Amino acid sequence: MNWEQACRLLRFGRSEGIPRSKDGLAAPSPSRDLLGVARAASVCVASGKGGTGKSVMTASLASKFSAVGRSLILDADMGIGNAHILQGVSPERSFVELVAGTAGPREIVSRCSATLDLIAAGSGVSNMAELSTFELHRIAEAVEQLETEYQYMLVDSAAGISNQTVTFAAAADVVLVVTTPAVTAMTDAYAFLKVLYRCRPDSAPLLVVNRAHHEDEAHSVAQRIEKVCGRFLDRHPRWIGWVPTDDAVIESVNARTSVVEHNPNAPAARALDHIASVVLDELGSLRARGLGRSLMSRVVRTSKLA
Repeated sequence: MNWEQACRLLRFGRSEGIPRSKDGLAAPSPSRDLLGVARAASVCVASGKGGTGKSVMTASLASKFSAVGRSLILDADMGIGNAHILQGVSPERSFVELVAGTAGPREIVSRCSATLDLIAAGSGVSNMAELSTFELHRIAEAVEQLETEYQYMLVDSAAGISNQTVTFAAAADVVLVVTTPAVTAMTDAYAFLKVLYRCRPDSAPLLVVNRAHHEDEAHSVAQRIEKVCGRFLDRHPRWIGWVPTDDAVIESVNARTSVVEHNPNAPAARALDHIASVVLDELGSLRARGLGRSLMSRVVRTSKLA
């Protein structure tokens, strides 16, 4: 593959229109183990580049998901997590204590609302950014224990294409890739998709364009990414919507809450409502595999290949 060709296409390429998803809410069909225990459906919010709005997206999806069923946010940006900020909570424990062996799975869960919980990541803890296989396995075991207690799990992913980041994404039932109209963000979104497809060939990621000035701009961004993926990867992420540039998002972040909670009538909030509906519909069409079980399988597989 010629990387320069891909970058040029992201800047100037054109392609046919991309089908859009319909609105609608649907509960997922839960997977059940041998004892008939249902496990949570999971979505990983990811991007190739930092600053695209993953945490804002996750917080708003969590607000909508938790209105349908009990939900858990996993902050997987292990070194510099900030998902807790948009929930207005200050967790005393996080994945740091779990990895260190000083706290169990339920001891690191923080209550955000009656139907929404969160597990925070470390903040400024450099060793969390590069976990060992043993440490990842410990996290996978904890998630597997917890996933029977929730209907939905949302992973607020770290940016980039590290093995740790892609492992979380590949383990989720649905991957939602967030990009912006910036060429660097589009290029990095393509890089992430390339690695994700390699790690999980059957993945069917969804694409959202954030901070667009208008729908035509968002559509153009989606077309460029779709064309490059089709040409060099023979795969096509599915564009499901866009979120406009909106000062209400900044105001909600400063208020330590999601924009759909802070200003539900704002243009960005209405767009996020639509995206949440599409993702819930997507989860409703799938049989949940269990994030922890899938994560554990991938960690073990990676360990054997190492």
